[in-house]
Amino acid sequence: MPLKLGEAQIREVAKWVGAYIAEQRDTFYEKAGAIAPSFKRTMEPFFPADVLSKVRITQGRATEPGFYSQLRLLGIRNAPDFSEMAGVTFQDVIVHVESLSATLLFHELVHAVQYKHLGLDGFAEQYVRGFLTGGSYEEIPLEKQAYELEGRFASDPDQVFSVEDDVLERIRLKRL
Repeated sequence: MPLKLGEAQIREVAKWVGAYIAEQRDTFYEKAGAIAPSFKRTMEPFFPADVLSKVRITQGRATEPGFYSQLRLLGIRNAPDFSEMAGVTFQDVIVHVESLSATLLFHELVHAVQYKHLGLDGFAEQYVRGFLTGGSYEEIPLEKQAYELEGRFASDPDQVFSVEDDVLERIRLKRL
Protein backbone atom coordinates (compact mmCIF):
# COMPACT_ATOMS: atom_id res chain seq x y z
CA MET A 1 0.00 0.00 0.00
CA PRO A 2 1.47 3.39 -0.98
CA LEU A 3 2.54 5.57 1.91
CA LYS A 4 1.64 9.26 2.04
CA LEU A 5 4.24 11.76 3.17
CA GLY A 6 4.40 15.44 2.34
CA GLU A 7 7.01 16.74 -0.09
CA ALA A 8 9.15 18.19 2.73
CA GLN A 9 9.08 14.83 4.55
CA ILE A 10 10.04 12.97 1.37
CA ARG A 11 13.03 15.28 0.85
CA GLU A 12 14.04 14.86 4.50
CA VAL A 13 13.88 11.06 4.32
CA ALA A 14 15.86 11.15 1.04
CA LYS A 15 18.57 13.19 2.84
CA TRP A 16 18.68 10.57 5.61
CA VAL A 17 19.01 7.80 3.03
CA GLY A 18 21.75 9.66 1.14
CA ALA A 19 23.71 10.25 4.35
CA TYR A 20 23.36 6.57 5.28
CA ILE A 21 24.59 5.46 1.84
CA ALA A 22 27.61 7.79 2.04
CA GLU A 23 28.46 6.62 5.57
CA GLN A 24 28.21 2.92 4.64
CA ARG A 25 30.27 3.51 1.50
CA ASP A 26 33.03 5.13 3.56
CA THR A 27 32.86 2.34 6.16
CA PHE A 28 33.40 -0.42 3.60
CA TYR A 29 35.58 1.33 1.01
CA GLU A 30 38.99 0.67 2.54
CA LYS A 31 38.46 -3.07 2.94
CA ALA A 32 36.93 -3.48 -0.52
CA GLY A 33 38.89 -4.59 -3.56
CA ALA A 34 38.57 -4.54 -7.31
CA ILE A 35 36.23 -6.88 -9.15
CA ALA A 36 37.95 -10.23 -9.69
CA PRO A 37 39.27 -10.60 -13.27
CA SER A 38 37.01 -13.58 -14.05
CA PHE A 39 33.90 -11.66 -12.95
CA LYS A 40 35.11 -8.55 -14.77
CA ARG A 41 35.45 -10.48 -18.04
CA THR A 42 31.90 -11.81 -17.63
CA MET A 43 30.49 -8.33 -16.97
CA GLU A 44 32.45 -6.37 -19.62
CA PRO A 45 29.95 -6.84 -22.48
CA PHE A 46 27.11 -5.42 -20.33
CA PHE A 47 28.66 -2.58 -18.32
CA PRO A 48 30.77 0.49 -19.10
CA ALA A 49 34.48 0.14 -18.43
CA ASP A 50 34.53 3.12 -16.05
CA VAL A 51 32.00 1.43 -13.76
CA LEU A 52 33.85 -1.89 -13.80
CA SER A 53 37.16 -0.21 -13.00
CA LYS A 54 35.76 2.01 -10.24
CA VAL A 55 33.51 -0.43 -8.34
CA ARG A 56 35.00 -2.15 -5.31
CA ILE A 57 33.63 -5.26 -3.61
CA THR A 58 33.79 -6.64 -0.08
CA GLN A 59 32.05 -9.24 2.00
CA GLY A 60 30.28 -7.88 5.05
CA ARG A 61 26.97 -6.83 6.50
CA ALA A 62 25.46 -3.36 6.37
CA THR A 63 24.06 -1.93 9.57
CA GLU A 64 20.45 -0.90 10.05
CA PRO A 65 20.09 2.83 9.34
CA GLY A 66 19.91 4.91 12.51
CA PHE A 67 16.92 6.81 11.16
CA TYR A 68 14.68 3.70 10.99
CA SER A 69 13.19 4.54 14.39
CA GLN A 70 12.10 7.89 12.92
CA LEU A 71 10.55 6.11 9.93
CA ARG A 72 8.51 3.93 12.28
CA LEU A 73 7.20 7.12 13.94
CA LEU A 74 6.09 8.26 10.48
CA GLY A 75 4.18 4.99 10.08
CA ILE A 76 6.72 3.25 7.86
CA ARG A 77 7.20 -0.23 9.26
CA ASN A 78 8.41 -2.19 6.25
CA ALA A 79 11.56 -0.31 5.27
CA PRO A 80 14.13 -2.54 3.52
CA ASP A 81 16.38 -4.45 5.91
CA PHE A 82 19.79 -3.74 4.38
CA SER A 83 21.54 -5.90 6.98
CA GLU A 84 19.75 -8.99 5.61
CA MET A 85 20.19 -8.36 1.88
CA ALA A 86 22.41 -10.72 -0.09
CA GLY A 87 24.12 -7.67 -1.52
CA VAL A 88 23.81 -3.91 -1.40
CA THR A 89 25.52 -1.18 -3.41
CA PHE A 90 26.69 2.00 -1.72
CA GLN A 91 27.57 4.17 -4.72
CA ASP A 92 30.70 2.39 -6.00
CA VAL A 93 31.10 -0.17 -3.20
CA ILE A 94 29.26 -3.48 -3.30
CA VAL A 95 28.87 -5.28 0.02
CA HIS A 96 27.71 -8.89 -0.09
CA VAL A 97 26.80 -11.20 2.77
CA GLU A 98 26.77 -14.53 1.01
CA SER A 99 29.10 -15.86 -1.66
CA LEU A 100 29.25 -13.56 -4.63
CA SER A 101 27.66 -15.03 -7.75
CA ALA A 102 27.64 -13.56 -11.24
CA THR A 103 23.90 -12.82 -10.98
CA LEU A 104 24.24 -11.05 -7.62
CA LEU A 105 27.17 -9.02 -8.95
CA PHE A 106 25.19 -8.17 -12.08
CA HIS A 107 22.25 -6.90 -10.01
CA GLU A 108 24.50 -4.74 -7.84
CA LEU A 109 26.39 -3.38 -10.86
CA VAL A 110 23.06 -2.20 -12.30
CA HIS A 111 22.76 -0.07 -9.16
CA ALA A 112 26.30 1.25 -9.69
CA VAL A 113 25.24 2.44 -13.17
CA GLN A 114 22.11 4.02 -11.68
CA TYR A 115 24.28 5.90 -9.15
CA LYS A 116 26.59 7.01 -11.98
CA HIS A 117 23.74 8.73 -13.80
CA LEU A 118 21.50 9.83 -10.93
CA GLY A 119 24.21 10.77 -8.44
CA LEU A 120 23.96 9.96 -4.76
CA ASP A 121 21.20 12.46 -4.01
CA GLY A 122 19.18 11.53 -7.11
CA PHE A 123 19.49 7.82 -6.38
CA ALA A 124 18.43 8.32 -2.74
CA GLU A 125 15.44 10.44 -3.76
CA GLN A 126 14.29 7.98 -6.43
CA TYR A 127 14.69 5.09 -3.99
CA VAL A 128 12.57 6.84 -1.34
CA ARG A 129 9.92 8.00 -3.81
CA GLY A 130 9.73 4.54 -5.36
CA PHE A 131 9.33 2.91 -1.97
CA LEU A 132 6.67 5.35 -0.84
CA THR A 133 4.74 5.19 -4.12
CA GLY A 134 4.84 1.40 -4.38
CA GLY A 135 4.60 0.69 -0.66
CA SER A 136 7.33 -1.94 -0.61
CA TYR A 137 10.93 -2.76 -1.53
CA GLU A 138 9.70 -4.94 -4.40
CA GLU A 139 7.93 -1.99 -6.03
CA ILE A 140 10.91 0.40 -6.10
CA PRO A 141 11.58 1.09 -9.82
CA LEU A 142 15.37 1.10 -9.24
CA GLU A 143 15.10 -2.42 -7.79
CA LYS A 144 12.62 -3.57 -10.43
CA GLN A 145 15.07 -2.56 -13.15
CA ALA A 146 17.97 -4.32 -11.42
CA TYR A 147 15.95 -7.53 -11.00
CA GLU A 148 14.65 -7.38 -14.56
CA LEU A 149 18.12 -6.93 -16.08
CA GLU A 150 19.59 -9.53 -13.73
CA GLY A 151 16.91 -11.94 -14.98
CA ARG A 152 17.74 -11.21 -18.62
CA PHE A 153 21.40 -11.89 -17.90
CA ALA A 154 20.68 -15.08 -15.92
CA SER A 155 18.39 -16.51 -18.59
CA ASP A 156 20.92 -16.02 -21.41
CA PRO A 157 24.37 -14.65 -20.51
CA ASP A 158 25.35 -14.81 -24.19
CA GLN A 159 22.64 -12.31 -25.20
CA VAL A 160 24.56 -9.07 -24.72
CA PHE A 161 22.80 -5.79 -23.96
CA SER A 162 23.87 -2.44 -22.55
CA VAL A 163 22.83 -1.84 -18.96
CA GLU A 164 23.89 1.79 -19.30
CA ASP A 165 21.61 2.33 -22.33
CA ASP A 166 18.71 0.80 -20.40
CA VAL A 167 19.34 3.03 -17.37
CA LEU A 168 19.63 6.15 -19.53
CA GLU A 169 16.43 5.32 -21.40
CA ARG A 170 14.48 4.80 -18.18
CA ILE A 171 15.83 8.08 -16.82
CA ARG A 172 14.78 9.83 -20.03
CA LEU A 173 11.29 8.32 -19.77
CA LYS A 174 11.13 9.12 -16.00
CA ARG A 175 10.61 5.44 -15.21
CA LEU A 176 13.17 5.16 -12.40
